[in-house]
Amino acid sequence: MTKRRKIVAYVGPYNFPDGGAAARRIYGNCLSLQRAGYDVIVSSGQLADSQKREYNGIPVVSLNERRYEHLPTLLKHFMYFSAGSSTIQWLESLQEKPDAVILYSGYSPYLLRLLPWARKNNVKLIFDVVEWYDPPSLISRIMSPYFLNIELAMRFLIKKCDGLIVISDYLKKYYMPHVKNIIKVPPTASLGLEGQDTSIEVRESTRFVYAGTPGKKDSLSSIISAVLRVRSEGQNIELHIAGVPKSKIVDYITVSGYSQATIDKAIMCHGILSHKQTVDLVRASDYSILIRPNIRSVQAGFPTKFVESMAVGTPVIANISSDLQYYLRDGVNGLICPDSNVESLVKVINRSVDLSHNRIMRQKAIETAATYFSPNNYIQEFSNLIG
Repeated sequence: MTKRRKIVAYVGPYNFPDGGAAARRIYGNCLSLQRAGYDVIVSSGQLADSQKREYNGIPVVSLNERRYEHLPTLLKHFMYFSAGSSTIQWLESLQEKPDAVILYSGYSPYLLRLLPWARKNNVKLIFDVVEWYDPPSLISRIMSPYFLNIELAMRFLIKKCDGLIVISDYLKKYYMPHVKNIIKVPPTASLGLEGQDTSIEVRESTRFVYAGTPGKKDSLSSIISAVLRVRSEGQNIELHIAGVPKSKIVDYITVSGYSQATIDKAIMCHGILSHKQTVDLVRASDYSILIRPNIRSVQAGFPTKFVESMAVGTPVIANISSDLQYYLRDGVNGLICPDSNVESLVKVINRSVDLSHNRIMRQKAIETAATYFSPNNYIQEFSNLIG
């Protein structure tokens, strides 16, 4: 008699498979789970489809948990406390209940519903912890329903789960005294990690790339300032930016004294690109640049853009934040900036120009991704977590 494969349901208010870094995180973990011998189903919070969907062999159920996105911010955050009810209804409707439910995001509204449901149905509840937001102000910390929801979840409710997937040492150290079953899994990537052509188009200029949405976590203004300084001092370099609308790029150019012609030669804004277009732009660059401030949200999270840059063979210039000290090797698969100051970045960019078009460094980047960021590397961890 064939033994039944255990079922794992990945749930939350995210969009899948088109939900940015969150969706790619979930997809990578689903691949690890499948290869560990589990059947995986993803329920997302996006608008419900009329037909059952599938993504690369993973069943996807859309539950329209994000129905309040069009409301004003305060009302939207208040209504968010009703989130998770559709997920519970869907789980209840399943004739065969999953052996484990993994919750990504959702926080307090989902946890307040899922914790009692999981106990009642003898289902393991696991939380995928990938960040810890910093409220924009003390008033937000005290008064904002959204941040109150997150703090309640992070400090109390997540500790009641049966297991955790954490993305960083910061989160692992915080939860270890409270939850016994914890695995650390960084973002993983399936972008053809091995056997890639590590050559790059020979150009007169050295090309740097920033890809992403800066928010508070990335110091894009500092990156632009450093590139303009180095360019004005005679180095033939250019910075390509993806993920920022062209109309907004002026908000990140905080230095004066440069002509528009100089800026146009140094800074190329590509606007909002698809994930494939962004990956292609990163692959075609000499370096990715990732400079982040020393704040809680940065230390708790882990940059997906670092993983994806390594996976396509593009070395990374970064200051050490989160767990990057385990993966970034100066002069081997990228360059380390000692801090997030413009002066320090100027020195590293000048140094990087002499090392550009280095095929060995590009090959080492791919080897780093294959060693640490392939879904295959976490099969045993997920087996231990689910049981």
